[in-house]
Amino acid sequence: MKKQIDLYLISGFLGSGKTTLLQKMLNNFEGNKVGVIVNEFGSIGIDGKLIQKGGIQLVEINNGSIFCSCIKGDFVKTLIEFSKEEIDVLIIENSGMADPSNMHQIIDEVSDRVGRPFEYKGAVCIVDSVTFLNFVKVLAPVQNQIASSNFIVVNKIDLVNQSTLIEIKEKLSELNPCAFVFETMYSEVPISLLEENLYDNGYIGETSNQCFNRPATYALESEGSYSDKEMMEFINKIKQYVLRIKGFLKGENGWWQVDVVGDYATVSEAKLGKRDVIEKTKLVIIGHDSVDFKHEIEDAWNETFHEIPAIFE
Repeated sequence: MKKQIDLYLISGFLGSGKTTLLQKMLNNFEGNKVGVIVNEFGSIGIDGKLIQKGGIQLVEINNGSIFCSCIKGDFVKTLIEFSKEEIDVLIIENSGMADPSNMHQIIDEVSDRVGRPFEYKGAVCIVDSVTFLNFVKVLAPVQNQIASSNFIVVNKIDLVNQSTLIEIKEKLSELNPCAFVFETMYSEVPISLLEENLYDNGYIGETSNQCFNRPATYALESEGSYSDKEMMEFINKIKQYVLRIKGFLKGENGWWQVDVVGDYATVSEAKLGKRDVIEKTKLVIIGHDSVDFKHEIEDAWNETFHEIPAIFE
């Protein structure tokens, strides 16, 4: 019998800390041949720049959720291709807007087409303590990310008070009473704890990701260079329309990383690897719903940066 490939899923809403946890997991798998699938909701890849390292085979699937029919076919093909590679582990980081309720159906769909079988180890869900209670009330993907995971990481606990943490844990217990819950900062999770408590909880459901309810999403690229203050001014002008902004901003003396979730916004020095090559400012902007707000983005950009052009898609 052909050796199986251990398959892990990292889920969690926008900006919760999935990529940071992925980086830590990759360090733990040194000595193994590892494949990574990064799912970006926008048309340009951002997180792949943050996790590239030697010996890792990485594929980005952009422009939607891998669990939605709009690009599920690409996900299936990628799983099949990875099954033919000489890897021991495959880690999937899904988009923050992704609803993985149909993960088991997809694994079953590829089971008779793979070069080697996958053993699904389960899903880890990262919860952003700052934004979770607001989003879980209104967004089905957030609710189903919790339900389909058995290991839940409550992240950024340093940014909220104890009463908020209690409310978060009560909501988690309501959605998934059997899940193992771990509180932390900076996605710090002892790998031994993860290995002891992570398993496939067998959750099967229908994904809420559908082509018709996909949020308006835009990719912005520009050749100019900007200050962090200018970028914050631009962000504040469009924040009312936005669930998420992330990307890289070219400054006069280096690169900035832009990270916006709801009302929480930061522009900080980018930590890029030696092999990361970024030539222009790139941002992904995700709206609250499917309503088009491209015109508002263009107006805010032109008002802030005046004669510096940008391409909007």
